[in-house]
Amino acid sequence: MRAFVLTGPGAYAVREVPEPVAVPGDAVVAVERVGVCGTDIEFFTGEMAYLHQGHASYPMRLGHEWAGTVVAVGDDVPPSWLGRRVTGDTMLGDGTCHRCRRGHQHVCQNREEVGIRGGRPGALAEQLAVPVSSLHSLPDAVDPVLGALVEPGATPCARPGRRTSVPGTWR
Repeated sequence: MRAFVLTGPGAYAVREVPEPVAVPGDAVVAVERVGVCGTDIEFFTGEMAYLHQGHASYPMRLGHEWAGTVVAVGDDVPPSWLGRRVTGDTMLGDGTCHRCRRGHQHVCQNREEVGIRGGRPGALAEQLAVPVSSLHSLPDAVDPVLGALVEPGATPCARPGRRTSVPGTWR
């Protein structure tokens, strides 16, 4: 499948990469729309702090604001996810630490961030594999463009210590 790969500051290519596989707990999503935000620009320019802190490195596939349709699921995932239009959380905690158990996966020391941190590929590709636990179904009235804007739209609405309208997103 084709993917946009950032290979270094200001350097990129559209490459053929392996299609993702739905391992246990995961879903594969056919990506319909992806947003590009300030974080992505900081990676593009090489200014993103995660690059200098060792949390991210080139080459990388950006894309943490996205919408699409589930096309495959892992063996342990209910098949009712197939065909659902979804968006997903960006920050994926390990699920086992004290912070995650309290619902604060956004500050999990071992978190991955889709298209940002920990080598988790982003949505600037034809397909994306993500944990089904991070997915949120989109109502029929929400088109793919608006679906890709759920994450950035929820961010400014969050109050410190409270969940946003998107479960799993905290501020």
